[in-house]
Amino acid sequence: MISFFAKYRRALFIISAAIILVGAFVGLGAYVFSGSSSDAVAEVGGKKIPYQQFLTQVNRVMASVKDSGTEANDVVSKSVKQEVFREMIIEELLSQQGEKMGMVVPDFEVAVEVQNTPQFREGGAFSPRAYYQAIYNEFQMTPEAYEAWRKKARLATKFKQFIYTTVKVTPEEAKAYYLSKNKNLNNFEKERAKYTDDLAKDKFANIANYLLRQLTTREEVKSYLEVREQGR
Repeated sequence: MISFFAKYRRALFIISAAIILVGAFVGLGAYVFSGSSSDAVAEVGGKKIPYQQFLTQVNRVMASVKDSGTEANDVVSKSVKQEVFREMIIEELLSQQGEKMGMVVPDFEVAVEVQNTPQFREGGAFSPRAYYQAIYNEFQMTPEAYEAWRKKARLATKFKQFIYTTVKVTPEEAKAYYLSKNKNLNNFEKERAKYTDDLAKDKFANIANYLLRQLTTREEVKSYLEVREQGR
């Protein structure tokens, strides 16, 4: 199942920068359950995550599953829903932290992303018609809603990138890490860069997971997924 999500993760956020960092955040912890919201799949720090947006993301991933020839059974469907739900909670948590740190995503960044997205181009140039049609058909969103979502996603990515820049690996740590994976240091100098990068990613994952656990204890996270799925 892990390899399944690794294969289809891009279908969740097809134009999100630095998507490989998303997978480092795991273990959201317990949710506060409430059944009072009729139009949200979850609420994070007082901000709602629309249920319709959740369904759209799930349907897009399931369409990719079917296109690949994989059987889209109930087990796969349930796992996709859980993964999409988790990723949307993470994105909301991290974008809110970015806002608190004063991080911003200028409108021009979103404009450049939109204009350079292949699905929104015709004859090699950006096409408003293709843009409106694609976001309506694929996301059921207005341009305003789509661009607000992309801004939030980019803010979450910016916050993740900030965390990654705080990770440092000393020469001693790199050497010890290499020895933990190999019998001797014969090829250490040749492979130093690769192992340093691998260790940095491991340290980032540990820091990220710790941070996320802290965030879920500080920020109120309400899940409405169960009642939404039950049609209540």
